[in-house]
Amino acid sequence: MPIFDGLISGLSVTSKPPIFDERGYFYEKYNKKYLEQNKLKFVQENISMSIKGTIRGLHWQSTPKAQDKLVTCIYGKIIDIALDLRLSSPTFGHYSLVELNEGQNNSFFIPKGFAHGFQALTEKCIISYSVSEEYSFENSYTINPICPILNIEWPIANLVLSKKDSEGLNINEHNKSNFFN
Repeated sequence: MPIFDGLISGLSVTSKPPIFDERGYFYEKYNKKYLEQNKLKFVQENISMSIKGTIRGLHWQSTPKAQDKLVTCIYGKIIDIALDLRLSSPTFGHYSLVELNEGQNNSFFIPKGFAHGFQALTEKCIISYSVSEEYSFENSYTINPICPILNIEWPIANLVLSKKDSEGLNINEHNKSNFFN
């Protein structure tokens, strides 16, 4: 499955200019108006730290615990991937990738219907992601990030993977009822 040239329908990147002063900087990740316009209600904020080469993903939660995610790299630089798992979508099985880094202060909005993953490109990365549903073990799934069908060209060849991710199923091995209509 190829990379999609540009952003797949439903995905978006937001960027807020930071305000700098002698102390450092401040920027707004999102506000109430953004949440209302996108019909979002975040219920959990997750923070992860990863070392260079680490891949986390490709993860998603199925209905009824599917999650919208707003992902921001607050330290370092990552390549972030959203994989379309909407069975009726013309881009099913395609993915979009976005570079997120602390200097751009950009966020990647990934709605329900997509698997998510990223690779850390700098020695240390800190990622913040807001989610619209709490974690659900029963509804949580993983696609192996080195799935040969997806053929994702991760920028760093020295991969650091969790056991869960490295043992994840390929996309064609998953029960399609765990995908989205």
